[in-house]
Amino acid sequence: MRVLALDTVSPAPSIALVTLSGTTLLSSDVEALPPAAAERLAATVRALLARAAVPPSGLDRVAVLSGPGSFTGLRAGAAFARGLARALGVPLVAVPTFAAASRAAGGDDAVRLLLDAGRGDVLSARRAPGAPPPREGVLLRREAALAEAASEGERVVDLDREALPLAEPAALASAGDPAHLPSLAAALAYGRPSAAEERFGPPCPSPPSPTR
Repeated sequence: MRVLALDTVSPAPSIALVTLSGTTLLSSDVEALPPAAAERLAATVRALLARAAVPPSGLDRVAVLSGPGSFTGLRAGAAFARGLARALGVPLVAVPTFAAASRAAGGDDAVRLLLDAGRGDVLSARRAPGAPPPREGVLLRREAALAEAASEGERVVDLDREALPLAEPAALASAGDPAHLPSLAAALAYGRPSAAEERFGPPCPSPPSPTR
């Protein structure tokens, strides 16, 4: 199965063309996106597919990060992914930023994922061994999140400081249990974003199944 995954919301936006056998990674081609990711998204996708000699019709699934993260990037990436999936007639899967980051962090230990929220705040999410990947974070002061992580013996992964590419992990997550994946509907909602949504994007409600 070939999956095109788009991350336009994280601190290190990227796209990935991934070939999977079930949930096993066979090959991956990752391309970093420039700061103006929305403006270069279509051209970067075309270049990635051309380099891999894969026509758009060769894609079996499209995955897109659904936030939290940049609201502007979320709207651009979600709209592009939905249009592409509809044109090709393939499933579209929304993957929460923290679910992809949980895979990118590696290992199977307890991890505290942090995403900068400005003014000394972070969105904090916990990955517990053996538990489903986190979908949402809690807004905390950075020092409070770090203190909690230390008291719980959790390894800290700061998404802004480590700049982890999340497109490939999103592709892998898209092949996992759909019960852990949200709907993309809220990401495409119309209306002016609030101050919180401008940084984190709107909440992504259930139902969780991939859409076509």
